[in-house]
Amino acid sequence: MSRLRLGIAAAIILAVAAPAATVQAQRKKEAAAPAGAVTAKDIERGKAEAPALAQAGGLSCQVVDARFIATDAKKTNYYEIACDQGIGYIVFKAPDVEKPTLATCFEANKPTPDGKPSALACKLPGNANPDAQLAPYLAKVGRACSVEKSRYIGASPTKIFMELACQGGGAYILELDNPANVAGEARLNHCQNYQAGSAVACELTDSATQLAVVDSLMAGSGKACAIKGRRYVLSTKNGANWFEASCEDGTGYMVEQGADDKFVRAVACADADFVGGGCTMTDARAAKTEQNGLYTRLAGKAGFQCEVEQYGIFNVPNKEVVELKCSNRPDGAVVIFEGAKNTVYNCALAEVQGYRCSFTKKDTAYAQVTKDLKSLKETNCVVGNSRPMDRGTDSTVYMEGSCTDGAGSYVIGYQRGGTKPTEVLACSQAKSLGGCKFPGNN
Repeated sequence: MSRLRLGIAAAIILAVAAPAATVQAQRKKEAAAPAGAVTAKDIERGKAEAPALAQAGGLSCQVVDARFIATDAKKTNYYEIACDQGIGYIVFKAPDVEKPTLATCFEANKPTPDGKPSALACKLPGNANPDAQLAPYLAKVGRACSVEKSRYIGASPTKIFMELACQGGGAYILELDNPANVAGEARLNHCQNYQAGSAVACELTDSATQLAVVDSLMAGSGKACAIKGRRYVLSTKNGANWFEASCEDGTGYMVEQGADDKFVRAVACADADFVGGGCTMTDARAAKTEQNGLYTRLAGKAGFQCEVEQYGIFNVPNKEVVELKCSNRPDGAVVIFEGAKNTVYNCALAEVQGYRCSFTKKDTAYAQVTKDLKSLKETNCVVGNSRPMDRGTDSTVYMEGSCTDGAGSYVIGYQRGGTKPTEVLACSQAKSLGGCKFPGNN
């Protein structure tokens, strides 16, 4: 980052001043054209000469419009180009320089150090709204940002850095390839990732403004929280942002903002270890202890007497699915809490229903699976291993249960979404379900 180019490159700084007199002289000769106007002659020459220079400079877009700007005292010609999509550019090449130089319209539009308009400011209709030209790059990173303000920060030999302030409060640093290429890499990082005063940092919005979104997100969550503290945590590859909110009553939440800037979910700090290591402004240990007691009571009401020692939340939309580890019994369970209707899966059945226990081994459930088997078929089989069958039906999921005596396996059908065993099949009858795979099955 030490090679970051802050402001217009040295050659362009000279160009802003040097061609000014030349531009004025040329405009005087074109008396028919208003001051500063783009003439048909400029367009004709630009379209004839600029596309090849842009390509030689490394720009890969299709040039759809171009104009000649001026020639300076060193015989350097300056052109503006507009692309079929993406950022517009100024391109120029000095006679004694091998490769043309490119500068974005964001860079070229910046006023001179004394506050005067740049002589190289972009004027083509296709470059009239540079912020709108950022849309394909923002779409590439999955962020729905309607740019309210932007700021060109600078460039390295390989990267361009822009600050964006989005409508609704989003504040980001956009990192693009240099030169910009819609098909190339684009990254969008939250302003909170950058230290104020560093070479790449945000200036359009302050930290308090950047974190104000936490208030609106928590308001959308429906959680009762008088916000005491706010913290940016991380961003994900799918464009989501995570923030921490601490509340006056000692509770706290991790809150997720989607790529569309809307509220997605709020996760209590007790359950939020998966987000950047968890909450730092709230005592999550105390929250976990309280939550253990809550799940102990809820599990008991569901008929599963478990002194909850540890729990884990499954990320299932619109459902509270929790794995429980018990201190008073060896077998754990996955419980779906749905108000008055709660479903308890032992760890063998949970795997078949789509949830895998991580705190408890599933062999603690084989006694119950054996009972389920014998409730449907008279057999001496004692189940010693299990696995989900490859396929099921709309109403039934299937488990292969291997007998400990080496006599083979049975396939047990369970109600999909329930715990009731519904049928038993021999392996010879289960080929349409993917077939048995344990050794010695019959």
